[in-house]
Amino acid sequence: MKFSKLVIEVIVCVSCTQINMAQAQSPGNSGTSVDPANWGNSATNGAAPIQEQMKQLADYLDKAKAFDRKTVKDAPAQEIIMARVNEIIDALKLQCSLKSAVLVGSSADTVGGKIYQRNLYEAACNNDMGYFLSSRDRYRKDTGKLDAPTAATSTALTCFSAEAIKNADEAKGIKSEFYCQLPDNGGGDIKAMAGKILASVGITCNVTKFQWFGIKEAAKTELTESACDNGSGFLLETALPEGSTSSSAMNCVDASRKGLDCKLTQVAKLPTLQTFKDYLAKTNIQCNTDSYNQIKVLGKESTKQRYVVEFKCAQQPNGLVAFIPLEGNTNKFESIDCPAAAKRGVKCALTIKN
Repeated sequence: MKFSKLVIEVIVCVSCTQINMAQAQSPGNSGTSVDPANWGNSATNGAAPIQEQMKQLADYLDKAKAFDRKTVKDAPAQEIIMARVNEIIDALKLQCSLKSAVLVGSSADTVGGKIYQRNLYEAACNNDMGYFLSSRDRYRKDTGKLDAPTAATSTALTCFSAEAIKNADEAKGIKSEFYCQLPDNGGGDIKAMAGKILASVGITCNVTKFQWFGIKEAAKTELTESACDNGSGFLLETALPEGSTSSSAMNCVDASRKGLDCKLTQVAKLPTLQTFKDYLAKTNIQCNTDSYNQIKVLGKESTKQRYVVEFKCAQQPNGLVAFIPLEGNTNKFESIDCPAAAKRGVKCALTIKN
């Protein structure tokens, strides 16, 4: 089978190591700048094994893009289309209560004297998810009907994945009709679909920008990023065709703490203990720490907004408290020992002598 290079390039699997909440980057945590989730960047991460359904659909994608749904001839009655799509949904065990569907393309081929027909549908579900569904089944001359679709003869692709393929095409100057257009799927605006799904999980977001983010192969979920008109942003996690996970969303601030960087929403990087260690190393203060257990964030000043960080090291027998300005803070760096810090109401935690 000739696999679509485009699908292999776009539908990559991001490393699916489970995120450890304890590794979230925060001032009081010993995490480093290393991505704790091992996700990497979906644009540069090496392609991992791609879903079999996407491989099976690959040959048909190029043909499907050539179809203009407005010129589909001899389309069956709507009730027949709905019935057929429901059969495909059942065969693939999709988490989809069908709301609407349309035939967007059809082709036939003959193998060993047997006629096979492949139909491509767009389907909208009551849970606000949308799919392209394809099934290649034998046409029976004696009955004038197609065999019932099975999991082996059927494939599915989410509207989000289809949008990623379309965007990749258009970036190369290739016009593509391969995107969801049903009114129930946003009427051609993927941002509207993302907004509806975000609303279904309790998030109000007028989506202004949308971007495909990646796939968690083990969980069989897909992540997309939505930027809202109020400046916030979210990573939306939805089930892939063979998955059963309920939709959920994580704001970009929380995602950043887990090493997942939103591309459409600017989020200030939270400092890690390594950040403070690196900052101190650039000053003229001599204090070598061997482990993160020798660094502790004591707080942040309310007025000057400097981080108050304690360091324990051999070079500073009375302990060291540093007042570190970050994130464009123009206030000066300052350091004192623990006894002096105590006079300011700052109590050292790592150094016994205060």
